[in-house]
Amino acid sequence: MYQYRQVLLHMWQGDSDRDIARSGLMGRAKAAAVRTLAQQHGWLDTQTPLPADEALAAVFAMTARPTSTLSTLESLNDMKQQISRSPW
Repeated sequence: MYQYRQVLLHMWQGDSDRDIARSGLMGRAKAAAVRTLAQQHGWLDTQTPLPADEALAAVFAMTARPTSTLSTLESLNDMKQQISRSPW
């Protein structure tokens, strides 16, 4: 959540998505998506404090991407075995 809070702080101070990307916090496309969400929730209003971490976590809920433990080449395993058995 620290990264999102930092990005929101930069946006709150008037930095553009390009400035945020240049700082290395996140890319321009993701910064634009965060800006859209922040505007929808009213977080860029300088008269209000930044939201609590719990509010950020609810909006930017990180879902774990499924990782595959099988090789993408697993389907070629039969071919590999046939080649290794060939008498060449």
